[in-house]
Amino acid sequence: MNKCFKSQHRILLSQLPRCYATAVQKEAPPPASQKPKARVQIVGGLAHKPDPTSVNCDYIGPPDAQSNLRPYVRHYGDQETELARKLRLKRIEVEAWNMDFWTRHNKRFYEEKDDFIRLHKEGETEVSADRMSEFYKSFLDKNWRIHLMYNISWYLKNFDILTLAAAVQVQRLLSRAKRRSGSTQT
Repeated sequence: MNKCFKSQHRILLSQLPRCYATAVQKEAPPPASQKPKARVQIVGGLAHKPDPTSVNCDYIGPPDAQSNLRPYVRHYGDQETELARKLRLKRIEVEAWNMDFWTRHNKRFYEEKDDFIRLHKEGETEVSADRMSEFYKSFLDKNWRIHLMYNISWYLKNFDILTLAAAVQVQRLLSRAKRRSGSTQT
């Protein structure tokens, strides 16, 4: 069994196993004789992004601070077909689009929320839940068209991914059947 296969059965959407990156592992302190190395910038909760060609599974990182989405590092190997490459690149493109949308959306939401709280704060007390519900409703009402267009785009992009994934699976099945028929004839 693959060591990276730690996904739950209800979220398994592809044949590729996934690895979940949960936290940055701390390295042991260097010996006193060595100079300390420069600290690696943490990207998405990871000390460094894994190299897609050297890993044997997809990596799913911890949630991004701005978008609240988990970033992916897609695995690919030397035997990747042109169709599988198209699928992988399409997934990366859609994930980047989704990350960008939610980063901008969440930034706008928190700015407007802070403004609302600043305007409606009474003395030292917090804004009531009823007042905050007014903000949430007005924010959703104001952005319903953006959310509608996002949902339509999201469904269309995912339909493209599903179509490509189905084509890749058919290609793999045909390739496997061809190999089996070739080995039985000899």
